[in-house]
Amino acid sequence: MRPDLNVCIFIVILSLICTDVYAKTAVQAKEIKVTEVIYPPAQSSLDKRDQDFIEILSMALKKTESTDGPFVIRPTKVAMNPLRFHRELEKNNEPNIIWASVTKQREERFLPIRIPLRKGILGYRVFLINKSQQPRFSAITSVNQLKQLTAGQGATWLDSDILAANGFDVEVGFSYEGLFKMLNAGRFDYFPRGINEVYVELQQRKTQHPEIDVEKTILLYYPLPKYFFVNKNNQHLADRIERGLNMMIKDGSFDEIFMKYNKFYIDAIHLPNRRVFLIDNPFLPDTVPLNRKELWLHLF
Repeated sequence: MRPDLNVCIFIVILSLICTDVYAKTAVQAKEIKVTEVIYPPAQSSLDKRDQDFIEILSMALKKTESTDGPFVIRPTKVAMNPLRFHRELEKNNEPNIIWASVTKQREERFLPIRIPLRKGILGYRVFLINKSQQPRFSAITSVNQLKQLTAGQGATWLDSDILAANGFDVEVGFSYEGLFKMLNAGRFDYFPRGINEVYVELQQRKTQHPEIDVEKTILLYYPLPKYFFVNKNNQHLADRIERGLNMMIKDGSFDEIFMKYNKFYIDAIHLPNRRVFLIDNPFLPDTVPLNRKELWLHLF
């Protein structure tokens, strides 16, 4: 009988140990908080402009996983335009992070993470035009001559305000895809695009709009950084992403992603063949880190 009693005691003790281990594991599992990061949806099925932002965001979160815990990242479940996802972010709904051009108003409205996500490349602008109009643009030698023509831009885009503030004639559209149709229909003369956007956009739409091409002789520049922004009450997420971005800058992975997405376009514009026109961005806050040279693209 004694061996059976010992076996019973052993089983009871083992059960108690397993129960205790399970309980501790369950408590620890409850304490592990997964950070959910929800970003804005694309503006159309052809819109691939923001893949680098998503990769940068994922990498910044991964760099901080050992200190801040696991994360999941996904787009909003509901499609929405920029005006709406700005409102939803302000109300602390989905999305809980956006990327947007930097303005004083946005810095007051949201919590900025002050690292230019594309090193300011979006401020280097070339134009989509009707290819038959290339001689007209080739003859332009001053920014004042360019102002005699009409630019097309999105109604909610900061670019529209920047151009208008500098005395340009601007025709606005309310749909991203609609702007290409407006250009094709002659509603405006040129569609300024970031050098990192224009070739993809042209390639995607060459069947629908075969008369559109990239203008070959002009580069327009104004400082136009983009930041990540979160809700003002989401300081923890802002701190985590900022730490992750600075880790990326230090170890070189930030520049690796930048060149992965942008080297082709930097080479493709053939800058020596272009006249460069510089204009101001009057909406740029004083807080922009212009002194951190490593954060910016320098083409001239």
